[in-house]
Formats: sequence, C-alpha cells, structure tokens
Amino acid sequence: MRSAEADSMNGAVQKIERIKSVFLDTQLFYAKHTESAALTSYLENAEAEFRSIAYESVSVAIALDELEKKQRLDTWLLYAKGPALAHQAQVYVGLGWAIAKLNLPFLPVVEKIDSRLHHRVADGCGYYDGGFRQRQAVMGLQLPAYLPEALLQAYDQGIGRSLWYTSNADSSRVRSRIAGFPAHRQADLWRGVGIAVTYAGGCDDELLKTVLQYAGAHRLQLAGGAALAAQSRINAKTITADTERCARLWFELTADESGLTYTEWVNQADQWLAGIFEKNQ
Repeated sequence: MRSAEADSMNGAVQKIERIKSVFLDTQLFYAKHTESAALTSYLENAEAEFRSIAYESVSVAIALDELEKKQRLDTWLLYAKGPALAHQAQVYVGLGWAIAKLNLPFLPVVEKIDSRLHHRVADGCGYYDGGFRQRQAVMGLQLPAYLPEALLQAYDQGIGRSLWYTSNADSSRVRSRIAGFPAHRQADLWRGVGIAVTYAGGCDDELLKTVLQYAGAHRLQLAGGAALAAQSRINAKTITADTERCARLWFELTADESGLTYTEWVNQADQWLAGIFEKNQ
C-alpha cells in the first residue's frame, strides 16, 4: 500500500480501534457492576463520541444473559425503553448480536418488540455474523436459517457494516469482498458500509471520495447509510464534526439522486430505509 493511502486510512483505523476498546471495556465493567446506579453512571460518563457503543455493549450483555437463562427479555426491554432509549439504533443492534451468537430463531425472541424495529435487530445479526462468522457469512455467502427472508436486506446491511471494521478501513478490500457477493445483495452491503464509515469517522475527504467511487451504482445507498448514521447520532446527542462532514460530502456528491435537501435527507433517513425494505419485499 502506498504511504499516502496508509496515511489516509490512519485516522479511520484509530477510530475503529477506539470503538472496539469502548465495547470491550464496557463488557468488563458490566460483568462486575450490574446494579443500576453504577451502570447508569458509567454509561453517562462514557466519552460522548462513542457513548452509544457503550450502551450497545450493555445491550448485548443483558440480552445474552436473559436469553441463555430465561429465554425472554424482561430486563432487556426495560433497559431499551428506559435509560437506553436515546441510543435506540445501537441498543437494538446489540440484541441482534445476542440472537446471532446464540443462533436462536429470530421471531420468538422479538415477539414483544415493535415490528418497525425488527430491521435494526436483523442488522445486528448481520454485523455479528460478518464479524465472527466470516468463513460462513462472507467467504461462504451463507444466509442465516434463524432469520426470516423479509429481513435479509437488513441482515446484509449489518454484514456491510462489519466489512468496514474487519477490513480495518481498507476501502479496496471492502470493494473486493462486496464484489464477491451476488449482485442483488450488494446495495444493502454498501448501505451498511456507509453507516460504518460515517459513524466511526476518521476518514479524510480523499478516502471518502474513494469509497463513494468504489460504491459505483450503489453510491446513493452508501450515502443513505451516512444519513442513517447521522440521524442516530443526532438522536443520541453525540453528533460530531467528523460525522457531519462525511454525511454532507456524500450528500453533496449525490444530491441530484436523492431529490432532497440535506436536512430532509437526514431527518427522513429511517422512512427512506423502510421504503426500500417495503419496495423489495
């Protein structure tokens, strides 16, 4: 890799490492401090930029504990609808981690969850499989037996997110891996990449333009993922200049395709995503 390319990736790699560190440190804290007051204090004092990752980590831990012991989600639901509500996107993704790790049938686990949030959970399933079952999910292109067919697009979005992290922000490697998937799955994968790149941050403009170029015909999906990431950060009050810059740059480069203003594009991100899923079912 040329040094200029390595320098361009360096900031993104550092952000990825920080996200991993926040997630793992929170897992360790939760293992010894499950009481509400201590946990709430820890989460609210986590660094703002990746506070939602800490909430996601606790979501995974609570869901694993309950599903392994009780096969139900009483405590997790209280957590998701209470102290973690502002971090909804990441918290429901965390539940997906647990479902995938335990290889549980999806629908019985989520029966008490608003169906409009099922795609977030399925995204988490895809992220887990893409990160921890690469041989099957990425190299082998296997689809999960535990997930309904209607949620496979959200699952692929999660796999796309995982590719940015497992490739360590190497955009060429991400492009190569996505090219190995069937054509009908690639748009959802690129949308997941867009979410990951924008949320994690650390990319300079040259790297962002390169990723957009690599997305090719799926550039609007990539940019739409940026809008989803920006919206989740706005909801959690963790928006950063990095996230804003990435989302705006990709919006400006795809504005004619979206037909929206920047504010509309971000504010309507969830509706846009739901429309994609409904259209293709």
